Amino acid sequence: MLYLLCRQETAYGYELLQQLPEVALTDSEIDVAAVYRILHTLEQAGCVTSQWKPGPGGPDRRVYTITQVGREHLQDWAAVLERRGHQMIEFAQHSHELKG
Repeated sequence: MLYLLCRQETAYGYELLQQLPEVALTDSEIDVAAVYRILHTLEQAGCVTSQWKPGPGGPDRRVYTITQVGREHLQDWAAVLERRGHQMIEFAQHSHELKG
């Protein structure tokens, strides 16, 4: 969520949900309710803010905006994922060596 918001600054929850499969770190189906729970949790943590805005021809929609705290949190997670990525590559290489 933070990555998507960082790329575009603001988005509606539904927009994020539509974009999520292209950047998700899983092949599993994404639970719609979980997306909104995550956005709520990120807002409580100060990583995003939200406000209601009129929807195009319909009801108001909540638009989310990343904060500086959210940008810093994203950078922290990027560093963690980079380390994990290197560990996963090493694990795969060592596993291939064991096939022997």
